Amino acid sequence: MRTVLAAAVALLLAGCGVQPSAPIPGSLATGALLYLVRDGAVLPVLRPTRHQTPPAEALALLVAGPSGVEQVQGFTSEVPPSAAPITLDGSTVTLAVDVTALSDLAVTQVACTAATPDPVTLVGGDRRRGPVTCPL
Repeated sequence: MRTVLAAAVALLLAGCGVQPSAPIPGSLATGALLYLVRDGAVLPVLRPTRHQTPPAEALALLVAGPSGVEQVQGFTSEVPPSAAPITLDGSTVTLAVDVTALSDLAVTQVACTAATPDPVTLVGGDRRRGPVTCPL
């Protein structure tokens, strides 16, 4: 009797399961892709935000420097806060500082964070630097 009851329960439960479905595609991670410095190397960092962040906005976040969490993780920035405001127009990045005074790491941070398909030219302090590409 127990065997018959167990079989009946198993059949009932098998019929009440979740129907198979196709895989549900995941959504893109939201955030700002910044390139910060750690241990002398430029590395990508996804800073969480509530929405996908366009490159021009990401550049403004780059100039603001690493967040507290990023600092605890050992990230720094070679891009000085005095570079703000920073703008992106096509493949031209305009900064409020003399771009020839920026370190190579800072130039790489800007070029990579700009996320343009073409090399970027940095403009600032009546000087130009580039075109440069993101080596990463």
